[in-house]
Amino acid sequence: MGNSKIHQLKTIAHELKQLHIKTKNHIEERTSSDGHIYANTYGGWLNEYNPIVRKYNNLTSADLSERSVSDYELSSTRKTVRLDSAISFSESVEELSNKIEDDIRAEQNKDEPIPLHQMRVCFKTGAKGCPLNPAEKKNKVFVAMPFSDDYKDSYEYGVKLVLDRMGIEHYKADNEVNNKDTMCKICKEIQSCGIVIANISSLNPNVMLELGLAYGLGKKVVIIKDKKTTTVSDLGGIEYIEYSHAGELQQKLPNVF
Repeated sequence: MGNSKIHQLKTIAHELKQLHIKTKNHIEERTSSDGHIYANTYGGWLNEYNPIVRKYNNLTSADLSERSVSDYELSSTRKTVRLDSAISFSESVEELSNKIEDDIRAEQNKDEPIPLHQMRVCFKTGAKGCPLNPAEKKNKVFVAMPFSDDYKDSYEYGVKLVLDRMGIEHYKADNEVNNKDTMCKICKEIQSCGIVIANISSLNPNVMLELGLAYGLGKKVVIIKDKKTTTVSDLGGIEYIEYSHAGELQQKLPNVF
């Protein structure tokens, strides 16, 4: 893909993004008032959308369909459209814009060697390498641990306390891995770190997934676990730090840095 084509795709993605912002803001404004989206307003959005789609189809040989106002979308008076139809349209505009931006990043990175700390293939887009192209900080630490109050002390007064005392930058995901976007963010952070501390206590599936990513990306991995967790056979030959309270982590963790 040449620079001219990439530039045209960037223009299309920008136009779609602007249309998404316009539609989203209008929907929020109307929702807070009478909740009606007028048919002529919705038709105007489609009149902006369709020429953009035609440009995209001509440029990429894609076959995206143009949009028109259907009877299903209209209210009984035919003066307004269903709110869920307007929201769905706005979201589809955003999705297309994001897809084009992902395609652009993938094309720009296609001929460049993939840094060793990055994914070979993006699990979200299927593109070569990571479209986000995160830089690696060798001394930054990713902390993988279960999302449970049972392990709050071991983090706050063990792992975090040690890293803060040593002046080491660290990252811990704040949300459960329950969708692809969350996993994408976590994958990016693992790629950007040189070291991963994985608390495999309770053998949490999210932690085990993050541990696998860390090993696959060649990160330095430090495994910790509480004494009541039995190590699975696949990890039986790998060294780990065992603890019964946060104080033990304060004593043992500094030795690995």
